[in-house]
Amino acid sequence: MLKIAKWYNNYQSPSVLMIDDLSDAYISVYQDTYKNDWGYYCDKEGSSFKYLNDNLLEKFPDIKITFFTPYLRHNVINENSKYKFEKYAVGERNEFVSFLKKLNYLGHEIAHHGSNHGKYVNSKNPSTANHNWIHEWALFDDIEYGIKVTISGKKVFKDNCNIEITGGKYCGYVQRENSQEIIDQCNFLYWCSNPSYNVNSYDESFFGLNKIISFPTTFAGNAFIRLKYLSGDKRRDRKKIFSKYFQNIYNLYAYYKLYKLYNNKQIISIQEHISPSTSAGTVQSANIITDINSLNKIFKFLSHLSIWYATCEEISKYIYTRENSKLNYKKNKLSINFNNKKNISNTYISIISKTSFRLKQGSDIYKSVKKNGLHTISLKLKDGENIFDIL
Repeated sequence: MLKIAKWYNNYQSPSVLMIDDLSDAYISVYQDTYKNDWGYYCDKEGSSFKYLNDNLLEKFPDIKITFFTPYLRHNVINENSKYKFEKYAVGERNEFVSFLKKLNYLGHEIAHHGSNHGKYVNSKNPSTANHNWIHEWALFDDIEYGIKVTISGKKVFKDNCNIEITGGKYCGYVQRENSQEIIDQCNFLYWCSNPSYNVNSYDESFFGLNKIISFPTTFAGNAFIRLKYLSGDKRRDRKKIFSKYFQNIYNLYAYYKLYKLYNNKQIISIQEHISPSTSAGTVQSANIITDINSLNKIFKFLSHLSIWYATCEEISKYIYTRENSKLNYKKNKLSINFNNKKNISNTYISIISKTSFRLKQGSDIYKSVKKNGLHTISLKLKDGENIFDIL
């Protein structure tokens, strides 16, 4: 019997590294430039991306990253900060535009992360504490205005970088009662709405009339360092004096959680930020610099498993294709009816069977390969009926 696999090529689970706040910006907090860089240095020596590449991506080259990128100047970098800074909108510097294009060419994804991320209640105070900072989607009282601001981001990336934006994430995961309607009317493929750190929660859901995929965030990139983590805030860091001694015990839970996600065939989406530097001089929680050893532990663990490394967009395209495909077969014919009402490009489906099989369409012959105990063939689908001969 032929069936549709849950994941592409019948991998057990997909995994994506999600990095927030890639921006054409820089804050001079530290002596080392790579700790200050939010993307301003692009992939040059001293950049945060070069550090990530040298210390993680070269060891685990299959990793795919979705970079969540604001399209205007990042407001969280407070202009009243005592630290020197640089910040630009997408399109203001050709070097950064070329960098975004290069990341896209390398197989990573550029995704929506608002216009300027939000605003300070008191702009003279660089702290982003809850009482002083409002995240972007919490500011949208008017649905039409929210739609206009959000769709403008799609246009900025298309016009400047020739990049089609298919998904994104609420800034700080903060939303209000009208936020889902704004995203729904912008007709994205997926949107990251809430962190889903409970391994027992179902990891696939949809919202809105257009059935936007609610993409989960399931694992913190700082898991193997979080109890040792110092923020630079003395009051908060005093609490870590004793908790750091429990990190090794917590590591056992982190490994358990990773394996539970894998065993449940859930998405393993790893949350990070591009830089530790902030306008207040404190350390941004969950960042690729501070967490590099934790990230190496995560991906070393995953490297021994059946993992499909993919971007949020690639994972969402497979979910979309799977959920909108109906498989029928009789005699020696296989029919896959795919309803591609969103006109999504490059849509693939994987077919599985307990025994080896071959399919033919025109002059193309597909032969199954064995993965995870089942035989599988991955097929590119067109809208409507896709008919194959079963050989």
